[in-house]
Amino acid sequence: MDTNILRLAEAYMSAWQNKDLKGIAERVHPKVHFKGPMAEFMDRQSYLASCERIFPMLIEIKIRSRFFSENQAIFTYDFICPEPIGICPTAELLTIEDDLIKSIKLFYDARPFEKMAQSQNTEK
Repeated sequence: MDTNILRLAEAYMSAWQNKDLKGIAERVHPKVHFKGPMAEFMDRQSYLASCERIFPMLIEIKIRSRFFSENQAIFTYDFICPEPIGICPTAELLTIEDDLIKSIKLFYDARPFEKMAQSQNTEK
């Protein structure tokens, strides 16, 4: 296993834990492909804009496990938000190319986020 991949993935997760947009941007490829349950992006700017929208909801990321193989890393963690979301068990698969994160696949139950979005829409 390439220790650079390990360092890059760990630094990316640390940047998320610290809500460090610059730190995330430094580790993500300009043409990153992000795919999650509620969104898909094909470039760094769109992904970073999404990160900025998520940061206010994030209380903490509690990493449960991490695995690395060749050019990929996967983390499982609790994405902890205020209620009504609460604890959101999450898995994130990172694929690294040219010392940057080229692909991010996010897996989580989107239902609590959908409920929150619906309640915000009814308040308007």
